[in-house]
Amino acid sequence: MANVPTGSKISIVIPVFNEAAMITLLLERLAATVRQLDRYTWELILVDDGSVDDSAQRILDQASLFPGKLLLRRFSRNFGHQAALMAGLEKASGEAIIFIDADLQDPPELFAAFLSHFEKGYDVVYGIRKRRDSGLWLKLSYKIFYLLFQKMADVSIPLDAGDFGLISRRAANIIKQMPEKDLLLRGLRSWVGFKQVGVPYDRPERAAGETKYTLRKLMNLAASAFFGYSSLPLRISTGCGLGAILLGLLYGGYALYGKWVLNANPPGWTSLLMIVLLLGGAQLISVGILGEYISRIYRQSLSRPLYVVADDHSL
Repeated sequence: MANVPTGSKISIVIPVFNEAAMITLLLERLAATVRQLDRYTWELILVDDGSVDDSAQRILDQASLFPGKLLLRRFSRNFGHQAALMAGLEKASGEAIIFIDADLQDPPELFAAFLSHFEKGYDVVYGIRKRRDSGLWLKLSYKIFYLLFQKMADVSIPLDAGDFGLISRRAANIIKQMPEKDLLLRGLRSWVGFKQVGVPYDRPERAAGETKYTLRKLMNLAASAFFGYSSLPLRISTGCGLGAILLGLLYGGYALYGKWVLNANPPGWTSLLMIVLLLGGAQLISVGILGEYISRIYRQSLSRPLYVVADDHSL
């Protein structure tokens, strides 16, 4: 793959959800980028994830801004960011696929660096966020998430690397074969392996509109990461159970010592209540963790499609 022939097709996959205010700027920035990279041919795949504004119509109206093939896929409803990425991947026909969000917080100008590494033989190239122009609580939340995810995951997950990046055709073909329902593209990308490299960049604020990742969506994404790529939560619940048993044995030894050696029954109401609460809490945590894994097994067993496409528009 080190020698990429001139004219090789590159696919750009973009999930879109209520981004009408961004469409014109998005297509203009993409057009300027791909014109500078004219040794490739380009296709753009935009996946409308059930937008309730006129995002889809604006894409159709302004498709001529993009100098290449453009495909718009419209979902029947909102199925989520990760499902939209997979829907774009399913249609991508390029030798390399670049994923980028519609909010332009990830700069299209980085495509040149991605493709430079691709030409050197890298199958996965991902952006690493050096700096975020966002609120303090959001920065802290992302930092904690990535640190915990990296420590807990069964595969090596790079810090501060989102979905923005490039994958080769052979990596894409493997990811497309995975029948997972709780998707996390950055996790699948790491699991695939092959030769991977990160490209650092500064992440600016949105050019327009508001973020579509609510706290609930971020929590669901974090849950998919922790429960989909690590068995550590199960081991933690086992550790809680063993710890509760140990504390019970220690308190039992303390009670026997007080009765047989000190000839006095140690006061027990407070201690007993603490032990009951501790055991109850440990049990509920363990049941909750088990429930998370079982719910994912249940969803997987239903074999429902990840998304429903209302229509495709090829321009």
